[in-house]
Amino acid sequence: MRQLLKRNSVYKRLNINQLISISCLLCRADTPMNKPVCNLCIQALPIADKHCLLCGIPVLANSSDLCARCVQKKPAFDICHSAFNYEFPVDHLLKKIKYHQQLIYLPPLAEQLSRTLLHHYDGKVWPQAILPVPLHNKRLRSRGFDQALVLARQLVKNLHPYQQMKLETHLIKRQKHTDPQQGLQASQRKRNIKNAFSLTGTPDYQYLAILDDVVTTGETVSEITRLLKQQGVKRVDIWCLARTPV
Repeated sequence: MRQLLKRNSVYKRLNINQLISISCLLCRADTPMNKPVCNLCIQALPIADKHCLLCGIPVLANSSDLCARCVQKKPAFDICHSAFNYEFPVDHLLKKIKYHQQLIYLPPLAEQLSRTLLHHYDGKVWPQAILPVPLHNKRLRSRGFDQALVLARQLVKNLHPYQQMKLETHLIKRQKHTDPQQGLQASQRKRNIKNAFSLTGTPDYQYLAILDDVVTTGETVSEITRLLKQQGVKRVDIWCLARTPV
């Protein structure tokens, strides 16, 4: 009897998040504690279902597989996978995460990115490791956390039952404190991010995934990609929660 009671107690603790209801962070409807955004709101988010097959920017439903820019010139990276288009309310949620430390919004968004990746890589070779875009130490101190690193850890946890991913956090360093890319013109973004990163050693990988919360013009991830490929990395995929229509 004692063992049965103990087992029941453990079971209840493990399922407590499913039994207690809270208000959905978006619509305020009841939702289990382990799902802070309800299923209806998740389904209503702007999922990136029609996009350029290389750079990942949203394109019209009747458009070709590649955007006009990729037809003219392929990006430095090999492909970009995003969970969502950078539209309301995803843009609002990402700002809450990044600038207001509302990390409770991150798991439901990361869950959709996990589904996107599992669908794409089904039967294909996965990258050898995830490389989150690093913050400069000055930005890290002011913000208090690295959103790309937090996202990477959540993603590794989500993918673990299906694919064990290595998290690489020491290969690349942000050596230059840059202005925020948001609000800069495309040409300014390129100058701003140039030589912002450096490698701490020779990469021991042939295939990597660079992870960031949002990809806009792609200059940040392209700069890192060029650095990696110059040192022998053969393929670089980009993973992000949201992709903006450049």
